[in-house]
Amino acid sequence: MMSSLQAFIYAMVPISRAFQQQMKATKVLFTMGSSSLIRPNRRHYVKRSTIKMMPEGPEVRTLVDQLQGGVGLRLTDIQFLSGRYVKNGRPNGFEGFARTMSPSFQPHQPVPKSIDIIQEWKAKGKFIYLTLDNGSNPPTDDGNDDFQRSIWVTLGMTGRFVSESIHEEDPRHARWYLELLDVDSGTLRKIFFHDQRNFGTLKFSLSREELDKKLQSLGPDILDSDTTEETFFSLIAEQKKPDINICIFLMDQSKVAGVGNYILSECLYRADIDPFASLDELDGDMRRRLFREIQAVARESYQAQGLTRQNGGTFRNLEGDKGNFEFQLQCYGRDQCIKGNRVIRETNGPHKRTIWYTNQQLFMPLAQRKAAISRRSNLAEESSPSQSKATSMRGKSSVFGRKSNVFDDGGDNKKPATNSRGRNLVSGLEDEGWKKSLSEAIESESFRRLDSFLEKEQASGATIYPPEKDIFSALNLCPLDKVKVVIVGQDPYHAPGQGHGLAFSVRHGVRAPPSLKNIVREAMSDVGIAEPMHGNLEYWAQQGVLLLNTVLTVRRGEANSHSRKGWEDFTDAIIRVLNEEREGLVFLLWGLPAAKKAQGVDDTKHVIIQTSHPSPLGATKTASPFLGSRCFSRANRALEDTGKTPIDWNVL
Repeated sequence: MMSSLQAFIYAMVPISRAFQQQMKATKVLFTMGSSSLIRPNRRHYVKRSTIKMMPEGPEVRTLVDQLQGGVGLRLTDIQFLSGRYVKNGRPNGFEGFARTMSPSFQPHQPVPKSIDIIQEWKAKGKFIYLTLDNGSNPPTDDGNDDFQRSIWVTLGMTGRFVSESIHEEDPRHARWYLELLDVDSGTLRKIFFHDQRNFGTLKFSLSREELDKKLQSLGPDILDSDTTEETFFSLIAEQKKPDINICIFLMDQSKVAGVGNYILSECLYRADIDPFASLDELDGDMRRRLFREIQAVARESYQAQGLTRQNGGTFRNLEGDKGNFEFQLQCYGRDQCIKGNRVIRETNGPHKRTIWYTNQQLFMPLAQRKAAISRRSNLAEESSPSQSKATSMRGKSSVFGRKSNVFDDGGDNKKPATNSRGRNLVSGLEDEGWKKSLSEAIESESFRRLDSFLEKEQASGATIYPPEKDIFSALNLCPLDKVKVVIVGQDPYHAPGQGHGLAFSVRHGVRAPPSLKNIVREAMSDVGIAEPMHGNLEYWAQQGVLLLNTVLTVRRGEANSHSRKGWEDFTDAIIRVLNEEREGLVFLLWGLPAAKKAQGVDDTKHVIIQTSHPSPLGATKTASPFLGSRCFSRANRALEDTGKTPIDWNVL
């Protein structure tokens, strides 16, 4: 039975019967270099287990590596055997492509050696393509610089290329094949495409621009050496919706090419990241860790020729040999992760596909996350123009106003209210001692500009963290006359549900960020606190620990977005008041920014304990590392020396 491509070619020039018989009789393996692609008659292939996940970047790259022997061979035929392209018509672009192909043989003429030759066989992410030379029948339009013949392939869930010998062992799922001719030896090779689920696709193109646009539509390939951490951070910065779920973001091939379900589950597990979290919940350390694990998982799988099992363990490559590298999945497809925790298989994950994870990865309980999302949805609905009047009368006015749609993940069910000017910013400061001592700063031009800036943020519809009621939590929970220890932070957390106005602290039920984990780690080692069940540091504040950020607000998902707007002047005034009006305070200065913030503190009146920042990037790598500094016991000794009660550093 003649294929469509042969029909087009043979209709143009007759082919000798002897050559046709030679083509049909020839069965030579497709080789890569000097070794065969797949060894014939290996019986274990009949019973061989199939890959238990859809092909991802490593699987695709492995197949393309093994198909490089096809480069330099002549494409003589494409035949469709079953599936969509038999039932529903040929692939997009096939007929036009076929018209550009040359006849394989002309009587009394030598066989051309450089026509219809495969020039390259490449992959980007999950996308496979091969290009051919211009052939002997290019379009008649002279000067057509855009002419480029290419064939595009996607594997779908179960697609793979096999040699003729493997095809003959089990031909049930064969969909089409390519027929390739070695013009030097005259031997013919067939490469079959098998696809059990029949989701794979095939397309033919005659346009260089079309191929370029397709490649440009895909994000950086996770296996390419020029895909760097900087590239990954740029992709995140360009994301127009910072609240997009992390799984949806990573599975979008236009963002990152090559990530699929098993790489997704594995990298999130290894990076210790909640699969239900949004992109803007990840701080810089988390994003950096995530990128490194994406690359590590993909490269390990690629080294294993991509044939990973759901339960880890052994695998065999396409030649039937056991590989040298045993790629062990740590979470995906397992009942327990390698740490011994139960693995949860959620079939309806945030990206509408199956996700594998452990409870230890979650930043907050799922029930709390779902309730928060529901609350945010309700707030958005109640903030519609038709309800603005009713909304504005429900509660006191808000400096952020209705359009800001402030999302309070901490369980406060107050709805944002509208106002044109409302109360001024400082109305959230409740402690009279702070109000009196900071009156000059509050009445300054800098503070008025800050108030005006926040009103503009309100008008733009920005979401601001922390919620308005928590902006001055550090001062309200730790009155001026009760302060004993000062800890200086930098920017508030900019992800939903994390911050509540105290430096380094997170709400109950929210997973501790890396810096807070190191703070707790040092306190456990230094003063023997019990391992906490949460990261809320209000108990410290209530004892006289001022947890002061340098900047007190931030726009959602945009770190440092409210820096240099006036907050620095206000918090400088706080440090100045503490230095001048109090004595015997302990300043715990973690990192260079904190040290600069308190550089005017009189060390003859107060005790200054300076270390590196507790961030994993600096906690151990400086001359004064945070970990091992025993800063908590040193602070307590300083307090006792001045007759003050030491701090109970437990997180209660």
